[in-house]
Amino acid sequence: MIGTVIAKPTKACNADCNYCAAPPYDVNKWTVETFVKIFNKVSPQLAENVNWIWHGGEPLLMSPEFYVSCYEYAKSLKPNIKFSVQTNLLLYKTSRWKKIFDEIFGGRISTSYDPDEKHRTIKGSSEKYVKRFHEALGNVINDGFYPLVIGTYTEDTVDYGHKIYDYSLGLSNNSFNIRYNYRYPAGKSSNSSEFITPETYAQMLLSLWEKWISDVPNFDITPLDQMLKAVLGIEQDRCPWTNKCGGRFIGIEPNGDLYNCSEFADLRMPKYKYGNAISGNVPLRDTNIEIKVNVDGFMKKAMTSKAAVLMKRRQYDLPKDCLTCDHFRECQGGCMRDAVLFDRGLGGKFYYCHSWKIVFDKIKSDVRKGKVDKLINDRLMVSV
Repeated sequence: MIGTVIAKPTKACNADCNYCAAPPYDVNKWTVETFVKIFNKVSPQLAENVNWIWHGGEPLLMSPEFYVSCYEYAKSLKPNIKFSVQTNLLLYKTSRWKKIFDEIFGGRISTSYDPDEKHRTIKGSSEKYVKRFHEALGNVINDGFYPLVIGTYTEDTVDYGHKIYDYSLGLSNNSFNIRYNYRYPAGKSSNSSEFITPETYAQMLLSLWEKWISDVPNFDITPLDQMLKAVLGIEQDRCPWTNKCGGRFIGIEPNGDLYNCSEFADLRMPKYKYGNAISGNVPLRDTNIEIKVNVDGFMKKAMTSKAAVLMKRRQYDLPKDCLTCDHFRECQGGCMRDAVLFDRGLGGKFYYCHSWKIVFDKIKSDVRKGKVDKLINDRLMVSV
């Protein structure tokens, strides 16, 4: 069953960041009727407690009423569904969005910020973006929410990683969780090569690890927290450390196209499309023909399409050295989308394999030495 859905109701965006991995191909928006049509098709394959993540584009370009209506309908079919949102926050106003963030999204909010403050722009202006972002983030925190703040890093910006850490640390009880991602060549940057080497990315994470286990602040650092949980056996099969994401995740584009996840959708490669949840069409295997499927049978056909079957093969189609790696239990071969992104194919080597090896080595060593006991007790609430 599908446990996570990444849904993009629009590709429209109020920012124009120069490295956007998912640039708008149109500015169309879902209506509530569109959502109902899509949800009716995908719901038979959704887990009862599915996490439905609103993404974009910029999801706050939709109205609050849109999310209320979608939530009410989704709850009528899946009472335990959870909505969350990934937003740049630029449109956040307390009077308009606080109730939605609380009652509809349940405080499950993530946003994006790059501490070099150069590449995220509004009408070409990084100054406007930065000013508005900090205002909005302050308002969100003052309203009682603690978003996950995601940054992407390159060889040129890696030294800024500590800036956002210190920013959150300085907020004391109002601190926010942070995610450190490597920037990758997709969307507007699809003609680029690597932005940051696996070695540099690993060293950035190691320096943050040392601070995190020393300070034991009241916030988490991703991916380090997830890697630690994997090492301890608390949490596994989590993106990107899973080779079983095929059939457990789904990404829905504004035009209704279905992919394994939003990252595969960003590649804009039709051969990885499962079908279309608006038209009801599914590619017929080993042909260029699409067939229309009724509502009840749509997801069964989509999840057995050629693209879906290829995704599910990842757990068996891995580089041989992954199977004998000391960290295979935790890593499971890494993300197959990134293997494709760097021209290694669905069964190829994860590009940042070297990063994970270095960091997992360090985490396991420090766990054995007892250096992480306080962090485990305080952040994971596990006695050691």
